[in-house]
Amino acid sequence: MKMLTLFMIPFVCFGAEFSEVFDKAALNSPLLRAKHEKILASYEAIKGEAVYKNPVISIGANDLLLNENFLKRDIEPMQTNFIGITQEFETFGKLELKEAILRVDTLVLEYELEDLKLDLYKKTALIVEKITTFSNLLELLERKKTNLEILIDYYEKSISVESGFKKSVELQKKIFALEDKILELQESVQRVKNEFKYLTSQEFIPMQRAQIGEEFMEEDIKKAPKYKIFELRSRQLEIAAKLEERKKYSNISLSLSYNHRQNFEDYLSVATSFALPIYGSEDAKVKKTRYLKQENFQNAQNYLQNATMIFQNNRKKAEYFTKRVENLDAILEKYRALSSYEKSNIRNSVMLEKSIEDENLLFDLEIERLKYKLEIKAAELELFYITKESI
Repeated sequence: MKMLTLFMIPFVCFGAEFSEVFDKAALNSPLLRAKHEKILASYEAIKGEAVYKNPVISIGANDLLLNENFLKRDIEPMQTNFIGITQEFETFGKLELKEAILRVDTLVLEYELEDLKLDLYKKTALIVEKITTFSNLLELLERKKTNLEILIDYYEKSISVESGFKKSVELQKKIFALEDKILELQESVQRVKNEFKYLTSQEFIPMQRAQIGEEFMEEDIKKAPKYKIFELRSRQLEIAAKLEERKKYSNISLSLSYNHRQNFEDYLSVATSFALPIYGSEDAKVKKTRYLKQENFQNAQNYLQNATMIFQNNRKKAEYFTKRVENLDAILEKYRALSSYEKSNIRNSVMLEKSIEDENLLFDLEIERLKYKLEIKAAELELFYITKESI
């Protein structure tokens, strides 16, 4: 028999870099692909919409009669065939403002893409943590079960212990309880592996855990994509309000046409036209845009307040469970000597039972330690998500 070794806790055999798995997940994500296509479409919108309108070509005649002589043309000075072109010109920088709005819209989409990537990174990293932790917990439970089976075997072979049968039954009940926990944990492992497959479009393989650091600053919340989007929307609405104000000044349309008259000299016609902003619709749109800007500002403040609360709660949670882990480490170190018994050399049932009981109690502490570390990682990943600028 080998020595009772407590701290040789198995870990998942790492076979891949987390970054490689995540890059593949990001590439396969329908949400990320759709957002990327939307960004490309937004760039094309800048090229297609922040330009002057296409000129209008006019071709016609002005002497078509409305009587029985419809197809007959009289030779008179006012009878002409003509071809003309009309071009509308944006005035007072409205075209530049439209382009600025579209460029901000593209930036918003890019930040939304970064936010989706951060969210995917957080969720994928947490699933990997869960699978790794659950696998280690399963190993600990299996080792507890093995210890109890050793003790049962000892009692069943012993003829000197009067209460051997009773002890065996009590131990078997504990084994049944452990088997229930093992089955429940196995189902949890399979469930999170299915979540991993759904989230990343790939089967789970052993991999290294995500490295996200441990320093998270509350002021970095304003650097995260989620908050940057509010700032950009505010800027976009500000430009939109300026554009609506400029619309008080009408665009100008210039028309030029060439007129051909049979038996008379040809001539050119030039005309200009513009709208009269007499109904005040522009003022109403300016006010609407400013109201939307105020609403966006309030939404940004609400998000900042909620994100700050989430940050503080998760930081407290991480600090609390970190202290718990430190305390457990001290306890486990203190009682490490309890693992020095060798089962094969124990001949006294009381000593064997005490030895296994001590080891299983320390396994229970290690189980709690792993659960606390999972809680720490979950809190840190949330802090990472709301403060990180990009992946």
